[in-house]
Amino acid sequence: MRHRRLKAGLGAALALSLTMVLMAQTAAHADYAPSFSDVVGIGSDTVQYAIDFMADGFITGAPGYNGIGNLNRLVSFDGTADANSRVAYANNGVGSGTCHPGEGALAGTGNDSADHANTTCFLNPTIVLRAGLSPVLRPNGSGAGFDAFRRDVDGTHHYVDFSRSSVCQGSGTGCRGKNVTGIDSVQLGNDPFAILVANTTNSVPLSASQLKLIYEANTPNCLHWNDPAIGGTSANLIKPIIPQTDSGTFSSFKSAVGITTLGNCGTQFEENDPTAISASGAPADAIEPMSGGRLNLYQGLLGNGTSNGVGGYFQDPSCALEVATPAPACTTGATISPAVHLVTTGTPTGTPAPGVLWSITRPLYVFFRDSDVGNTAPFGSDKPFQPGSTLNWVRTLFYNPCSSGQTGCVTIGGTQYGPGGKPYIASSAGQAQISNAGIAPTYVVTLNGP
Repeated sequence: MRHRRLKAGLGAALALSLTMVLMAQTAAHADYAPSFSDVVGIGSDTVQYAIDFMADGFITGAPGYNGIGNLNRLVSFDGTADANSRVAYANNGVGSGTCHPGEGALAGTGNDSADHANTTCFLNPTIVLRAGLSPVLRPNGSGAGFDAFRRDVDGTHHYVDFSRSSVCQGSGTGCRGKNVTGIDSVQLGNDPFAILVANTTNSVPLSASQLKLIYEANTPNCLHWNDPAIGGTSANLIKPIIPQTDSGTFSSFKSAVGITTLGNCGTQFEENDPTAISASGAPADAIEPMSGGRLNLYQGLLGNGTSNGVGGYFQDPSCALEVATPAPACTTGATISPAVHLVTTGTPTGTPAPGVLWSITRPLYVFFRDSDVGNTAPFGSDKPFQPGSTLNWVRTLFYNPCSSGQTGCVTIGGTQYGPGGKPYIASSAGQAQISNAGIAPTYVVTLNGP
């Protein structure tokens, strides 16, 4: 009996020790490290919250795909290391002029071993794409995400399954001119895209031709509001804010207004950050191309412009988590509500006549491999995504066409789908989460299917 008790005690101690080791190993990761049975996406800052909410739910309590009892997960890594979608800065901060290796816009000490000048000194945040792998550079933006997705040609596994993008890839007008052979995409929504200004501003309505002049200008010829070509009244310099140049926001803006060579009169900030207006040092003179969907998320609005019922999503990041009653003063009015607005009405003035106000709507995309749709891909993508299902991950989440010769297809709302019906992104739950992200949902297959 004593021997059995000793064995039991040793077994319990060993189990406790093993549990503590496993807990320590789990805690070593900054983020959840997906398994190879999970689905992993990267890319656009603009699109990320739509997929984040689809995956993990929204603050109203509406669950996402991962919250309805599914074993394998939809994992979408944000473009930045900050959940408020801000850039993580190096110690030198903004405008210091010199970034050390591993801190700047150029990636890592292996590619850039000397100090170098940048307007903003970024950190190079990393992610662990799959459990058991070393960290790699976190792709920030549509361009960085799509290019990393296309480079993922490992002969054993796919580390990245899909890429979020706020700009079309391929050779179409306004696209990035990238190779999309073997790539499919779906459009998940439409995003209003216009110029953001402070509520108290010296800005005037601007046309594409005026924005081109402003963003192409170089010192000492940076433009003032009262320059004849702009038509304003203030003698202050215009402060153009530039999204990071690997973002879909920058690519869309550059193409839409016809920028050929970016000038040096602007300041670079993370895309779609409305606080960049106040951080510019001259809020009344700052302008920024901005996603209307992201601004809706700040203002507590759905994709159709109505209230989401709970208010703004982003809260003051200087306030620590508190559950005390009464709540401490820091939590009072903690929601971030920048005093800014999009310029969507007005008539530009200036000499020569500048044309109409610049304000557009752009489609938002998810890109994935055609071979993953057709159940013919290697690396397990041809297997059912969840136990008990017959659908692989693409057909479960993004695109479930009725392929030629396939039986058991269903027609919903006049659209024919493969067995199983609508993919999650096109379901009422998925469409609601896209709207929660401030984006007007729409579901359109935009490239060739299987």
